[in-house]
Amino acid sequence: MKTSREKKTLFQALSALHESSSFRSITGPSLRPGGFHLTERGLSLCGFTPGACIVDVGCGTGASVAYLREKHRFSALGIDLSGDLFLKGGSVKTISLAVARAEKLPLPDASCDGVLCECVLSLLPEPKLALEEFSRVLRTGGFLILSDIYDRAPDDGFQNARGCSSSLRSRPFVEKLLLDSGFGPLRWEDHSRYLKELAGQLILSGASLTEFHELCTIFNSGCTGSSGPELSRPGYYLLVAQK
Repeated sequence: MKTSREKKTLFQALSALHESSSFRSITGPSLRPGGFHLTERGLSLCGFTPGACIVDVGCGTGASVAYLREKHRFSALGIDLSGDLFLKGGSVKTISLAVARAEKLPLPDASCDGVLCECVLSLLPEPKLALEEFSRVLRTGGFLILSDIYDRAPDDGFQNARGCSSSLRSRPFVEKLLLDSGFGPLRWEDHSRYLKELAGQLILSGASLTEFHELCTIFNSGCTGSSGPELSRPGYYLLVAQK
């Protein structure tokens, strides 16, 4: 019989972490490894000018939308499946939010200069639909900035060498999705140290260990061999692609 932990999805585990006060105290309003350091790094590779129209898909608390508007003077819009985290972020009066799915953005064709998607793509059951939608709303030459968890194990998608299914997607899998969706990857950078630092901070904080262990279990679900070793290697990446 499966336990309640085994029944949890990656989305549910991350949601539990985001609701944790100790996790939020470590990450700040960004709620992700690397925080605004990776956001800034991605922006630096795109060359946006002030006033550029950028949509943050899966904006959560709206922290990145506020960052885009206040630090860089971009015209930024936040889109999220639910407004719950956004309401808790305290930015409702100053930032525009649209409640919608990543696979169906309420935006016209070729209306954006950039799409920002931070720690969200790994949660989507059909990421190709979302990437196709990102491509639709981007102008020709527009940029997509992704940062997310991925599987650093040497496989080519969900299936590893022993036929197991990983909860995480690999770099070849993500890059193929991008190419199939009309993007040309410009830069892939591994920033797994941010994930390690976050894990270490969670452990040292003495709190949220239950949620963290559940997340680790989900990362490696279905990926143990006959002898039991885990085959997936969680990492964190930054990717910039151009339409």
